[in-house]
Amino acid sequence: MRINSAIQAAIDLTAGAAGGTACVVTGQPFDTAKVKMQTFPSMYKGLVDCFVKTYKQVGFRGFYKGTTPALVANIAENSVLFMCYGFCQQIVRRIVGVDRKTKLR
Repeated sequence: MRINSAIQAAIDLTAGAAGGTACVVTGQPFDTAKVKMQTFPSMYKGLVDCFVKTYKQVGFRGFYKGTTPALVANIAENSVLFMCYGFCQQIVRRIVGVDRKTKLR
């Protein structure tokens, strides 16, 4: 039983890491634009203008500057969150006395 729990925890941890990575990869360009627009409000007319100017000035990499701290934080947060959620599901299943494959509502 412990081996299955360890495998499930590793799966949950990996799923959380993948989710955190996907979140940062898709959201970082918007976060970069938001911060630029907040920092220099008179420099940009709007979101599209900010994207165009950033791309012209720095290129595609400009949207992902400062990604490492966000990536580390999101991976750590989501990994622990997914793993703890999985542990809580196991505890509830044991308390209620249902099979591991039973879907919880």
